[in-house]
Amino acid sequence: MTSREEILHILRSLRVELPVDSKISEQSLLEKLYRALDCAQLAPQRLPASGIVPQSLFPWDRGPLRRPFCSENSTEDIGMLSVLLSVGVLSTMERNDFVDFRLVLLRFAEEYDKGIRSAVVRDQQPCYLTLIKFVKVLKLNDTTPLMVVLYQHAVRKSQVEPDTEGPLSSFPCVPGSRGVQQILYLLLHRNAARLPEAYKAPREPDDTDMEYSFIMPTEPLSLADLHSLSKDKACNVCGRKALKHCAVCELVVYCSKDCQKQAWPSHKTQCRALSSSVWTAIRFQSSCVTTPLSEGMPSSNTNQYTPTDEVQSTSRGPAIETEDPPPNHYGTKPFIIKIRTSDTSVMVYDHWQTLNFWLMSSNDPVNFRRLSEAASTGSREMQCYRWAKRISDLELSVCLDLKLPEEPRW
Repeated sequence: MTSREEILHILRSLRVELPVDSKISEQSLLEKLYRALDCAQLAPQRLPASGIVPQSLFPWDRGPLRRPFCSENSTEDIGMLSVLLSVGVLSTMERNDFVDFRLVLLRFAEEYDKGIRSAVVRDQQPCYLTLIKFVKVLKLNDTTPLMVVLYQHAVRKSQVEPDTEGPLSSFPCVPGSRGVQQILYLLLHRNAARLPEAYKAPREPDDTDMEYSFIMPTEPLSLADLHSLSKDKACNVCGRKALKHCAVCELVVYCSKDCQKQAWPSHKTQCRALSSSVWTAIRFQSSCVTTPLSEGMPSSNTNQYTPTDEVQSTSRGPAIETEDPPPNHYGTKPFIIKIRTSDTSVMVYDHWQTLNFWLMSSNDPVNFRRLSEAASTGSREMQCYRWAKRISDLELSVCLDLKLPEEPRW
């Protein structure tokens, strides 16, 4: 059984941000996690609405299985490479359970390409084990393999418990923490329900305790997915469905006036600070204006959250116009931006990089100085975090004089 804290931890590893003190129910959290896993494996786009029928699919014939399990997103590849080489974080991607989970799937594909048909996922202290047997690989479409597997999850009472694994000790070992195995189990459990009950594939006599499921390549959640999943619509007091925002700051939600009144003593400090602070309207420039692209080079607004399918379509197609401002995912609500300055420019962006704006000192020296002064107050050199509101395509209203109670880690 996955606890509430573990579900929140997995969601954070998927970069779904929810308040630490969120009152959303455990069942709603679990449903949100399953939605996130479906988004990660692109289930709505890949799987037919009528259900998956393995008998109707042909064997995978599109080359080594490793290739579709590798990212074609270059920004993400740098982060994945830093994990594989253990040389530290080389990009905005930090190592977490979801990154490691995707590396485990990559290892499965590599083992299959070698002719190996089973693996055991273990944590460093081998109390948690997941046995995987690769049954067959089918072709869902020309770019997506569907790996049919048998799986079994086991928990040993103690790491010093006598070895009772028997033949498992000879199976290839794939390192995977408890968190990684929880993600793997939840995804396999989710996909097992998608197989027809009557589905029967080859099964060995000692496989009777194992369950059928399938694995597909997974992706980082898209910006749209992150925005949707990170919405905490539970009342900040009781956890019921939220129906209204705080009218002053719009940062917190409630189900009723009674809950809003109950929360006011703890909320009023932050609320009054935001409403009484000075907000400065600043017009920025898009990155394609401040960093002109080479003529004829294809371009797109991709980052580590962009699904591989979108990266493929934009990296191989004609040049794409990128001067259009990014969509407004926040409406009129405040959100956190990071401000980074240099001698000649300022860059601001949000956590998910749905917007990435620049301001050159030569373009607006007054606001350049204001942003630089704010950045000098941060815990890191020449960068800080502030509240902002989107007021037009390239214009933000920034609360420059109010520090966040606690700085984020992105």
